Amino acid sequence: MATGVVRTADLATCPNCQIPLRKTQTRFGVVYACARCGGRASALAVLRKAGASSPLLRELWRKASAATDGSRRCPHCNKAMAEESVAAGDGSLKLDLCSRCAVVWFDRGEYESMPQSPPPAPEQLSPKARECMAVMQIAHVRERSEAEDLGGSGPPEVWQWLPGFLGLPVEFDAPSLASRPWVTWGIGALLVAVFAATAGDLDAAVAEWGFVPTQWFRHGGLTLVTSFLLHGGLFHLVSNLYFFIIFGDNVEDDLGRAGFVYLLAAAHLAGALVHGCWHPNSMAPCVGASAGISGVLGYYGVTFPHAKLGFMWRWFYVFRWVRMPAVVALLLFLLVQAVGTLQQVSGFGRTSYLAHLGGLVIGIATAFTVRHIRKQAAWRAFSARNTTAK
Repeated sequence: MATGVVRTADLATCPNCQIPLRKTQTRFGVVYACARCGGRASALAVLRKAGASSPLLRELWRKASAATDGSRRCPHCNKAMAEESVAAGDGSLKLDLCSRCAVVWFDRGEYESMPQSPPPAPEQLSPKARECMAVMQIAHVRERSEAEDLGGSGPPEVWQWLPGFLGLPVEFDAPSLASRPWVTWGIGALLVAVFAATAGDLDAAVAEWGFVPTQWFRHGGLTLVTSFLLHGGLFHLVSNLYFFIIFGDNVEDDLGRAGFVYLLAAAHLAGALVHGCWHPNSMAPCVGASAGISGVLGYYGVTFPHAKLGFMWRWFYVFRWVRMPAVVALLLFLLVQAVGTLQQVSGFGRTSYLAHLGGLVIGIATAFTVRHIRKQAAWRAFSARNTTAK
């Protein structure tokens, strides 16, 4: 279903994730989609306009009206929805329907498997209608191809090819934002300003203000903060800045500005703690925002597991984009850090993978904690509404 203007729904809540759904205006009507799990809620009338099989909708309504309530709650009224199986091709679909709101809930991929009514014969349509049908079919084929194929064409924006050539991930299906990420942009600008200010004598700045494990309270402990702002070179800054800007905006949007700052601080301090405890006698200064950014990546991968990330695969003059869910990319990133840690503790390399792992653990733990708190809050709110209604 083609999307139009997207904004946060006022009341609709995802029955899986307990987060607000995005209200999306399509050419068939309004649908509500979850940016985290990919589910969507749609009224029966909208589904009928979108081409869903009328016998299927009648069967679903008949079964749901006579069935007992299931475990999932309606995104709109919080009434327990009925879960029913309906025939779909050679198999069946288990869909949830609220008999009060006449709303159907689809998990990721279920809408695409829903039987469609056969379209009118082309000769029965006007030229304008045939043109619209052709455009819709092309869009549908493109959407399914992008969703099912791990490989495919490159990103839509030309500038995204450059990070792809450098081996950096590219967002193909970024979650929509409810507000501008001012904190992410502001911290990114601060990193650039600090690098520009220290570029004249970078080695001296790193030696003086970097974090040294043997001197935890140097400059009154201020090096635990200044080490986040300093970078060892231009590529170090640019790569960190790319990850921070690309993924930080969605994390800030989900956590809020204050929560985002707390996550960055906790991840950075955890990275310094792990690095310092493993190398307590090291005199080498450690700088960079990598530990804090690793916390951002951990939170992003858990909170937006189905967001599509693309990587450019190169073999001589052959280029191909490989797409994967963010949670898979997170697992690969975790594996790389684990291998790097083994090299670091063996005395090889200058990158602190230990700091990365420390920040990554904080980001993942924070994401699961926030998810649990939100589910508990949603359940308490639901219980309070039911108690008031009685």
